[in-house]
This record gives sequence, structure tokens and C-alpha cells, in this order.
Amino acid sequence: MEAKLREYRALRRRKEMIDNAKEKLVQTREKLFNFLIPKFLRDMEKDKNEDTVLLLENEEVLDKNDVPKTHLIMEEEVENESVVEENQESWLYFTIKWLLYATIWITLYVIFLKLQFGAVFFVVSALIGICLNTRTRPKKKGEVSAYSVFNAHCVSIDGTLKAEQFEKEIRFGPGSVR
Repeated sequence: MEAKLREYRALRRRKEMIDNAKEKLVQTREKLFNFLIPKFLRDMEKDKNEDTVLLLENEEVLDKNDVPKTHLIMEEEVENESVVEENQESWLYFTIKWLLYATIWITLYVIFLKLQFGAVFFVVSALIGICLNTRTRPKKKGEVSAYSVFNAHCVSIDGTLKAEQFEKEIRFGPGSVR
């Protein structure tokens, strides 16, 4: 009986040690993650979800408002425009991806500097970056165009200078417009 009891206690101690080791590994990983990834990047995932909710609420408000329907020539083109829904990347994935790109680019730049072609590499990589960042794909679902005539009900984005606002600022000064 005592042998079985000792065997049971030894088995239980082993399980506790394994569980403690696993828990310490998880805590170490979390501490390393918290140390390497700044807090604002971890919080951006929460902010992104809040922004999505706000965007959906704003869209519902626009639909509920009674906006007079006018038939515009451009309206037909807006409806026929293709919309692509993209998968959202997490901020951790996004950060790691761009850190990897930057590390590879810096490594190649140092190699080309040693070969005395650093300026050529910099100019060529800048041109490639410009070409890759000009958008040729269709707009994302829910994305607002900078040109208000392409948006539903001709709604402009925040920060756009409208003719009425410009006219008020010219007549009454910049303090008259909010």
C-alpha cells in the first residue's frame, strides 16, 4: 500500500513539475512578447475593432437620413464599380512582415555599398517602391473615395475643403468656419 502511495505521489509531483514548467514557458513567452512589441501596437487591434464598429454606425446613419435622390451620370458608374473584400492582417503580422522587409533591404543595401553600387541600389529600390505602391487594384468594400462624386450621396471625406467653406473663409475669415 505504501509503495502505491509513494508511486502516486511521485507521479503527482512529476505532473506538477511539468505543469509549472509549461506555465513558466508561457509566462516567459508573454513577457518576451510584451518586451519586444510596444503597447500601442498591441492595443491597435482593439482600436481597429472599435473603428470598424464606428464605421458601420456611420454607414447606418447615412442610410437612415433622408437624402434626396438625384440622378447623376456618374452614379451608374459607381454602382458598377467592382469592390474587393480583403483579409485583414493583424498588427503583429503586419509589424513582423515589415521588419523582415526592412532587414532584408538594409542587408542588401550594405552589400551593395561594399560593392560601391549603393546609390544605384537606393534609386532602383525607390523606383520599385513607387511602382508597387501605386494602386491598380479595385477599392475595398466600404472604402470612401477622395473624390466625393464617386461616393454614395456625394459625401465627402473629413478634411476636404468645400467650395462653400472656402467662400465663407474668404468673406468672413478663417474663424467663421468650424
